[in-house]
Amino acid sequence: MTEFTEANRNYFDQMAATYQSKFADSMKILSNQTLKHRLWLGDRWTDTEAGRGQEIKMLEYACGPGVISTTLAPFLTKVVGIDVSEKMVNEFNRNSSAIGLSNKMIGYKADLLAEPAPAEFSGPEFTDFDLVVVSMALHHFEHPDMALQRLATRLKKGGAFLIIDLVPHSGHDHENDHGHGHSHGHGKPGHDFGEAAHTVKTHGFSQQDMENLFQDAGLDTQFKYEVIPEELVFKTEEKTHRKTVFIARAQRT
Repeated sequence: MTEFTEANRNYFDQMAATYQSKFADSMKILSNQTLKHRLWLGDRWTDTEAGRGQEIKMLEYACGPGVISTTLAPFLTKVVGIDVSEKMVNEFNRNSSAIGLSNKMIGYKADLLAEPAPAEFSGPEFTDFDLVVVSMALHHFEHPDMALQRLATRLKKGGAFLIIDLVPHSGHDHENDHGHGHSHGHGKPGHDFGEAAHTVKTHGFSQQDMENLFQDAGLDTQFKYEVIPEELVFKTEEKTHRKTVFIARAQRT
């Protein structure tokens, strides 16, 4: 685990107990938008003709408390959540149990982006996914390009990769945001993330950024990118911040 990843682990361990209450409104927006875009993501679900009776597996990496997992689990046969924060994984499993899905939705602590990747997460249980999801976490990754490349290898052929993250230069923050250029996942964030600023590597990803990142990861078909109309709002001690986010997907050939 790199020093930067360790900083994220420590921060989210500290945030785990209050994360869901602090970001409840934003989590509701993300859940609703994911449901709205379910058939936009693909047609293979347990309640559709294309997926009925089949095994349909999803991996949510940097899963946190499992917002996307709990939203999509009813339409899947298996959901794996993985996070570097043990306390976030505990929240994930607690939420899974609370909605009665602990038999098919399980969280694990691991750093899949470590070099080498942990051997215990290389078996069939952790590969050949129909869907891989990274929601509101890519801007925390030290190397977004490498992250997508490694996670994409866990998709089966024809599997989809879903990213939900920040639109760069949204212009909606109450705090000024100057000089935060971004290109292909390497922009530098400002201090408009409050106490989380030291855990943020990239300020956002444009449509072109995401298309490039997906293509470089071998995810070069069925690319889609939409800006979510509802802003996410969070507060620091000093200010209220509004963030515009996007939802994007591509497939492994």
